[in-house]
Amino acid sequence: MRAASIRKEALQRITGKSLEGLPLEGFDYESILGQCCEMPVGYVQIPVGIAGPLLLDGREYSVPMATTEGCLVASTNRGCKAIFVSGGADSVLLRDGMTRAPVVRFSTAKRVAELKFLVEDPNFVLRNWVGIGLWGG
Repeated sequence: MRAASIRKEALQRITGKSLEGLPLEGFDYESILGQCCEMPVGYVQIPVGIAGPLLLDGREYSVPMATTEGCLVASTNRGCKAIFVSGGADSVLLRDGMTRAPVVRFSTAKRVAELKFLVEDPNFVLRNWVGIGLWGG
């Protein structure tokens, strides 16, 4: 907590803005060290709602959701109910990891798949786009 306190004070001095309403006390900063938040200067309380049950892979789950977005938990709960009454959903894990990458948007799922193939195999362009006019060929 000492480091968070020092950073908070420095931030207030640099910006000239008060962070008086941002609490420091009552949070275990050691629990996040190196995990989920770099350079903390305080914490905020976020309401947590529960959606579910979600029937996934034959098991029922309650889904905790920390949010300040109105209707998000209710909407997710409706989705969970639809999945539940339709017999549940099955999942497949293709890859486990975390990424920090740009988001791209395409007009069709086909174009998304083409980009995926391109990224995984640069020769895909040569075999599929060059010569048929899709890649300036």
